[in-house]
Amino acid sequence: MAEERVELVRGRHVLLRLTEDGDAQKIVEWRNRPETVRWLNQSKPLTVENHLRWYREARLRGDLLLVFETLDREPIGCTSIFDFDHLGTSAEWGRLVSAHVGGGSVRMLEACYLLHRLCFDGLGFFRLHGRVWADNERAWRIYQFLGWVQEGRRRKHTLSQDGYHDVFVISAFAEEFQAARKVVEVKIYGSETPPEIPEAEARRLRKIVGAVIHRPLDAP
Repeated sequence: MAEERVELVRGRHVLLRLTEDGDAQKIVEWRNRPETVRWLNQSKPLTVENHLRWYREARLRGDLLLVFETLDREPIGCTSIFDFDHLGTSAEWGRLVSAHVGGGSVRMLEACYLLHRLCFDGLGFFRLHGRVWADNERAWRIYQFLGWVQEGRRRKHTLSQDGYHDVFVISAFAEEFQAARKVVEVKIYGSETPPEIPEAEARRLRKIVGAVIHRPLDAP
């Protein structure tokens, strides 16, 4: 039986949905590209079998695994939210992979923006945290544009095919993202009105995500 497609948030250019088994082949292809591997702790090529094993374990752990798509259903990237606190209002954002070389399009920026709207406006998060390699300047610029700040630096913390890398410890509070929103929205939407998440839609999102991460996010 085919999996039910679960859409979460829709924007002007892209939408966010839950990852499915059928996404495995594309995700493996994206992660095995040389320009992607250089930023991953990946010592050998990923296989579909290994990815599906990890993916199913991650779902059991309660990770929120997401795919970014254009509105005509072209997958353009994937990411996840994981390591939730016991209330489900703080978590790590990571595992971000673009389908395209460079990946710096307005579509990918909107995808990252919508993820923050999902977390802060839809799910009621107060904080996201994560890590970025200190020499991954492009990724760090995107985080900063979305309101993230550096909390610390772990020296020679992670190993790749290129050697050891320093890692920035980073985070964004809801109010920091809100402060960055106006500039980000002008970049994505110009003078158009950005998408909204009304309370009825937020309740739907909390119900779906609460079931995925095994935490009630919509308790009375």
